[in-house]
Amino acid sequence: MLIFDSKPILYSLFVITGSALGIIAKILQSIESNGNDFKHPFIYSLTLFLSETTGIITYYCFFKKEDIRQIKLKKIKTKIPMKIYYLVIPAVFDLFSSSFGMLSFENLPASITTMFDGGNTIGVFLLSIFFLKNKHSKYNFIGVLLLIIGLFFISLSAINDDKKKKESNLKETLIGILCCILCNVFTSFHAITEEYLFKTRICHPIKLIGFEGLFGSCFSFIFLMLFSYIQFGNNLKFICIQDENGSLFIENIFLAIKQMKHKKVIILTVVCQFFIFILYNYSYIVITNVADAATNVVLYNLTALFIWIFFLLPIDKKNQEKIGVFQCLGFLILVLGVLIYNEIIFVNKNKIKSSDIKNIIKDGKEGSELNDDPLIDI
Repeated sequence: MLIFDSKPILYSLFVITGSALGIIAKILQSIESNGNDFKHPFIYSLTLFLSETTGIITYYCFFKKEDIRQIKLKKIKTKIPMKIYYLVIPAVFDLFSSSFGMLSFENLPASITTMFDGGNTIGVFLLSIFFLKNKHSKYNFIGVLLLIIGLFFISLSAINDDKKKKESNLKETLIGILCCILCNVFTSFHAITEEYLFKTRICHPIKLIGFEGLFGSCFSFIFLMLFSYIQFGNNLKFICIQDENGSLFIENIFLAIKQMKHKKVIILTVVCQFFIFILYNYSYIVITNVADAATNVVLYNLTALFIWIFFLLPIDKKNQEKIGVFQCLGFLILVLGVLIYNEIIFVNKNKIKSSDIKNIIKDGKEGSELNDDPLIDI
């Protein structure tokens, strides 16, 4: 059973919800309450994982019986049921990915942060070679090279923009770029881990979402409380939040609660994030099942365009961005790299044509192969 059984709908849902989350995350961090902006990376992670945890209820209420029937019907001997505790691994990767992602949002424009997610494709590409033993075409290598060049120009855009302002912003920008790189590393490991688990184990995607969210929620809460008691020096003030006493923390749950009480719009925004996360995570995990992890990451790069357009408009003046030459050039190179990586520009002539597929369906040949479509089995 699949709620959205059309790939275009799934892809559209993924891009729209991803764009909305990026826009909301940047605006949320800019809301001033109790003398501080609402910058809380681990609260963001906790919201993400709590939304994923709802997948447990969804699975056992709507999908469990059909899932068991499908497993017995197919009698798959090459795969074994997934142990729930295996999901601790992708949950940890996802936790650090989302936390570093939010720290990069604090120090870089939203469009540059989301464009930097093109680096995920590079990470997935490299990890798939070493861990999944995947073979790649020459177009994959060319695409990855262009992605690296594109990210270089985008980094230059951020650094050049801050040099025009004041030198103190340069350190903040470099920290933001470092957080983006670390976010890409953990996102790549997360994507490859999930792809490997799907290839070697049997697990319904909604069940995977739910239990990964459960483990992630536990880890997020632990780090949330831990960093609420650990003070940091002025050298890390760019990624810290200051409480009423002037102490610096990477996270402070007690200050966050006070800020929420002071401005109710923060609570409303976090609740919106929660429900958008549910749709986003659903589309993410299903696309991972019906396509490879690299395709999943490539789709996320499309959200950068919508986020960029939003912040170019005079809607949010505090976070309004300007069009930069290096950023435009870098983004165009990224898009070209994505197109070449997925062999959209250079089409392989040996691939089966759509007309041939229609003839196979019409003649009723190879009907058993059509039943193996992952979209039907979920």
